[in-house]
Amino acid sequence: MKSIFLILLMSLSFVGRTQPPADWGAFMRSFPAKEYGGKKFRVEAAVKVELIDSSADAEIWVRIDRENGKMGFFYNMMDKPIRSSEWKTYSISGRIDKDAKNLVFGGLYHRKAKYYFDDFKLFIETGKDKYQQIVLPNGDFEGDSAETRKTWGYLRDRQGITISLTRREAYSGQQSFCVDASKFVIPKTYGNNDSAGHYAMVNGIKVYYEIYGEGEPLLLLHGNSSSIRLFEKQIPEFSKQFKIIAIDTRGQGKSGEDGRTYTYDLFAEDMSAFLDYLHLDSVNILGWSDGGNTGLIMAMKYPKKVKRLVVMGANVFIDKSVVGKSVFRILNKEKRDLEEDTLYNSKNRLRLIELLLTEPKHNFDELKEIKCPVLVVAGKKDIIKEGHTKAIAAAMEFFNKK
Repeated sequence: MKSIFLILLMSLSFVGRTQPPADWGAFMRSFPAKEYGGKKFRVEAAVKVELIDSSADAEIWVRIDRENGKMGFFYNMMDKPIRSSEWKTYSISGRIDKDAKNLVFGGLYHRKAKYYFDDFKLFIETGKDKYQQIVLPNGDFEGDSAETRKTWGYLRDRQGITISLTRREAYSGQQSFCVDASKFVIPKTYGNNDSAGHYAMVNGIKVYYEIYGEGEPLLLLHGNSSSIRLFEKQIPEFSKQFKIIAIDTRGQGKSGEDGRTYTYDLFAEDMSAFLDYLHLDSVNILGWSDGGNTGLIMAMKYPKKVKRLVVMGANVFIDKSVVGKSVFRILNKEKRDLEEDTLYNSKNRLRLIELLLTEPKHNFDELKEIKCPVLVVAGKKDIIKEGHTKAIAAAMEFFNKK
């Protein structure tokens, strides 16, 4: 029993240190922003996508590099992927950090499609509700290839991806920037592996999962708005000793959903039905963040199905004693930004934010239902406050002693 906890604890230290996936690329340029510290900005660009892979998407992104070498403002539109075949203008607004050095911006592209970008513009605040456009040399891609490679960075052709200027499509002027990824072959990765991946109909929905290794079954549960890919550093190590079962939670990754309100109890119900589908009486579970919440509820409601449990960044209920005020402020801002967006991905992300703001709805007394050994782990700078994490561990220790 001790060995599983030690291995999982050591491997968990790498959560979040994943390498960039090989199925996307980016381009960028940098603008000196020191004199504009504290001012609001807006970056605009026109984008269109000719989809080949239905999961492909494009984004624009903005990052502020601060004088101390740290990152300031950052947003990449990953919650609002662009898949429209018609030219549309998209924008990112924010405030330049007071100690800003550079404002960096550009485009992202993901999977198999043809992507077109044009007419990047930068606006800086000059007064209340007043902005001045900053002239960006070749922001409209009207220069030749040499000038484009001089003013824009990371313009690298890759296998199956060709970068060029094209006169066939333009939002304005004579030409636009084109990323032709029509011949791109999506590499097999954790979370997208046909040889290890499977689908199962459980609890009324179609869920995606992958299996690796041999030994005792170990179920991996990821965090909010994530997927199996979260564990791409852990799976190779875990699979040396366990039979890894990694699953995308409903409405996330490659798993479907049926419109029901997201709750951690529903996620736990899904996992219980999933274990029945696999004909597994009990498994070891490792859950991070939302996955930790689901793991705790499974151990409370379906105790015979959880042999041992490791949770990291989990919480039993949600209020200001659990996370800082800034977390609620950030989530509520994102919620407001998404409320008027009709795209499915945006509406789904909104439901996942509602989950974070309102769930879970349990209490420490309910932890007495947990009968299995549990390892409670916290990150050094975890969003969940240390006091709450310690209270989870203390509650189970107290009940187990009685």
